[in-house]
Amino acid sequence: MNVDQEYSVQKVARMLRLFERLLEGTPLQKGAVAQEFGVSAKTVQRDIEDLRDYFAEYRQGASFLLAYDRAQRGYILQREASEWLAADEIMGITKILLESRAFPKDELDRLLEKLSILCRPEDRKHIKEAVNNERFLYRPVNHNRPLFQTLWELTFAVRERRLVDLQYRKIGVMDEINRRVEPLGIMFSEYYFYLIAHLHNGGKEYPAVYRLDRIRDYVVTNEHFRVEETKRFQAGEFRQKVQFMQMGKLMKVEFKYWGASIEAVADRLPNASIVEQDGSYVVKAEVFGRGIKMWLLSQAQYVEVVKPEEFRQEMMQTIEQMRDIYGKK
Repeated sequence: MNVDQEYSVQKVARMLRLFERLLEGTPLQKGAVAQEFGVSAKTVQRDIEDLRDYFAEYRQGASFLLAYDRAQRGYILQREASEWLAADEIMGITKILLESRAFPKDELDRLLEKLSILCRPEDRKHIKEAVNNERFLYRPVNHNRPLFQTLWELTFAVRERRLVDLQYRKIGVMDEINRRVEPLGIMFSEYYFYLIAHLHNGGKEYPAVYRLDRIRDYVVTNEHFRVEETKRFQAGEFRQKVQFMQMGKLMKVEFKYWGASIEAVADRLPNASIVEQDGSYVVKAEVFGRGIKMWLLSQAQYVEVVKPEEFRQEMMQTIEQMRDIYGKK
């Protein structure tokens, strides 16, 4: 490598480091930068001018300004408040991530650090202090498996309609099963991520649900599958019909509710029809059976299933079994 090439490499590395610091909100003080990189103050000034030109010419659509801040005695990257995530927005996202318990602690910590960089530097300390205790006491769900790469690669398979070969371990089963599936979507519910997929050539009307952390291995193949536009998977519609990611038979259910919060019912069943009647509410919705049964049982004595009769009888049978358990001495 000749002298000119070596100088060019050093300049690129230095510029990238300065660019990174500006994005982090760290002020560039010419004297300190010159000493750190072993260059003159004039060289640092030229670097700053090059960065200023870059933000002016190539960051169109975003209001960036590289300006000198007297209070910090250095150059900082200024941008309009609308270009940053607001502190309250960062706080909301952070709280959701912590409450989800979905990610191993190391993945969550990396994510929260990157997220904090997206807000104004003066807000970062406050946000970190506000959630410091929750981060320290954070306990992920028990599988503790890294998820980001799996999420990304399976999302790619969904988008490209690629067949996926899975090795999967069901709950309560030690042996792994092998499946070739047509991935339809990735969803999150109650602590876990799920792959929604049809069995390839399976012929079933409804998709299967695979918890991502129970996928022991997978291969995104180069083979594509076709989906008729009229049968395209609608994640939003699917979410309205499934509870706790439990499938079962799709059915139209009707029940009475006289609990404290009908709003909670509407939030749980967003596609439901709700009519107030004689001091209670009549709720009608199209849902998958196993999940709605779990949720209805969680409502204790404040619900009564009306239709279908077969499902009503199933609920009564389950409640009798529960009563027998509590009646044992």
